[in-house]
Amino acid sequence: DHWLGEKDLFHDPSVRVPMIVYDPSPEADATRGTVNDALVESIDLLPTFVDMAGGTPRYEWLEGRSLMPLIRGETPSDWRKYTISEYDFSITPMAGRLDLAPKDARLFMVADDRWKFMHAEGGFPPMLFDLQNDPHELNDLGRDPAYGAAVADCYDRLFEWARRSSQRTTISDQQIDERRGKTRRKGIVLGIADDTAADENAEILSLYRGKARQRFV
Repeated sequence: DHWLGEKDLFHDPSVRVPMIVYDPSPEADATRGTVNDALVESIDLLPTFVDMAGGTPRYEWLEGRSLMPLIRGETPSDWRKYTISEYDFSITPMAGRLDLAPKDARLFMVADDRWKFMHAEGGFPPMLFDLQNDPHELNDLGRDPAYGAAVADCYDRLFEWARRSSQRTTISDQQIDERRGKTRRKGIVLGIADDTAADENAEILSLYRGKARQRFV
């Protein structure tokens, strides 16, 4: 894993990293010596270590998912259907030759079992490879109208990934569910009137005395 660098155009030699896992526990006997082709990412390693050590991964802090179910013969029904990779080449000579602003010198990959898609900021056309029929990624289909639906689907997935809740690192979804609807407004003093003003405007002030009414949108 090279963070946001060294991935170039996301061909398999730069983004597909073989991984060997050894789990000595009896629960892993069913998968021992096997190959699993599930879509995993480097960010899955840390929650896996936490899970293996007997802890509970805090997914409001960690983006990845524990691989322990896969290691022990289970495939969760909600396992990821595609994988994402990013590349920031803003400090490379290529960014200068292309006259790109730092914010535009970025590439994004979306890949699943069939397609590998690349989006480039800076106004460049997308790239698309059919991994089943072109495993060496030699034939770019990104501008072929016949594959417009596949390109659109990959853009939908990229947009879905971009909308993920990855900035909230405070409390878990379970904690939010437990607190939902249980907060109460305590009321805020919006102003103080002297006795004279109170006598002259008693009817009006009576409407604003007491705790603020609770309202939920």
